[in-house]
Amino acid sequence: MDSQHVSWNNVGLRMVQGLTTTIDVVRQLDVQEASLVMRLLGKSCTRMVKDGVGHQFGIALIETSAQLAMKESLVLEDVLKVITGIIGRLYFTANTEEERQLVAQLEEAVKNYQAV
Repeated sequence: MDSQHVSWNNVGLRMVQGLTTTIDVVRQLDVQEASLVMRLLGKSCTRMVKDGVGHQFGIALIETSAQLAMKESLVLEDVLKVITGIIGRLYFTANTEEERQLVAQLEEAVKNYQAV
């Protein structure tokens, strides 16, 4: 088992920035490009964090990107609902205060787009 300490501030910041970039891409690019960016964020999350909510978030993004790639078009609100569902499930698996804070940061990033 890897006992390397995870800096949640850096990881959380990268994940939130990646999520906002992904949402921007959904708004601006075509389905295939948006799916690719979401998949890349998912892979980055699974590599940065080997377990816990960060890893689960990455896996969920990879799976969701595959589903999005099969669609003809994307509606931002629909993608936000899917991401919100993923984040909601992460609250149930967050075991530490740092993980709960990460999930809250991800949720806040999505809420900022829902208000726009």
